[in-house]
Amino acid sequence: MILDTTVCVDLLRERARGKRGPAYEAVHALGDARLYLSVYSVCELNTGALLSSDKPAEQRRVADFVQHLTILYPDVAFPTVYAEAAAELLTAGTPIPVMDLLIGITAKTNGLPLLTRDRKHFHRIPGLAVEWYGTESP
Repeated sequence: MILDTTVCVDLLRERARGKRGPAYEAVHALGDARLYLSVYSVCELNTGALLSSDKPAEQRRVADFVQHLTILYPDVAFPTVYAEAAAELLTAGTPIPVMDLLIGITAKTNGLPLLTRDRKHFHRIPGLAVEWYGTESP
């Protein structure tokens, strides 16, 4: 299972509050499933850390969190799968943010489902298996 950035942010916030929440429950429900993270989510998490009021502390939190996950990088098939999905979405008039498409294609090219709170974008990626948690509506 690949964790979307929304899951990671929610887990970090839940940990900071010292209270388990929907993200923890969703990940905990996966049992012993191996957890992955797209390099693009790592980019988003690090960007958020650099925009925080306490950059060093937030960078440490992100680094500590990320070290427990397997980070996935694009392979040789990635550009073609990305281009096909991007073209299909643009042709249909339903494009999604580039980072979401990059994260979704990482999951798709690795044959893994994606866990997210974001119901607005990922369901548009053809052939991507998505699992949602939370109450965000599509």
